[in-house]
Amino acid sequence: MAISFRKEYKDFRKELAKKHKLYEQLEMSQEQMDALDAFDWEEFHSNNNYRRHTQSLNIDRDFEHPEGMHPLYQKFGNALSVELKVEFRDRYSWMEEISSPQLLKKLHSLSEEELSLLDERVFRMKNFREIGEEKNVTPQCISQKIKRILKRLAKG
Repeated sequence: MAISFRKEYKDFRKELAKKHKLYEQLEMSQEQMDALDAFDWEEFHSNNNYRRHTQSLNIDRDFEHPEGMHPLYQKFGNALSVELKVEFRDRYSWMEEISSPQLLKKLHSLSEEELSLLDERVFRMKNFREIGEEKNVTPQCISQKIKRILKRLAKG
């Protein structure tokens, strides 16, 4: 299916005009409107670039008749097939909500023990004494470990 970028751009401009009317009703400053426009414009370009550089393979599940499959799939089917090893960590589902790639990368570099300490302290709201009792260490030890973790996360 072909994409009409002219139509997409026209629709984007119409939507932007509607948003401007709403922004004016909300008595937003020009600076605020410009910031929102810049964000919308960046998202518009990002979405269009993605759609421009990808295409659906429309993979037919009838593997006995490969002539009905998309030519790219016929040629690169093996390269497109992967086996994923997924590790579910429901306990740390809060990590999925982090939008900063740098912070997320640093969190993934932490050990299981360090993630557990952060989880207990920040998201389960346990104090140092409670965590220390569970781990059979002093509250001061827990405090020092968490300070080290936070210092690592804060490094630029």
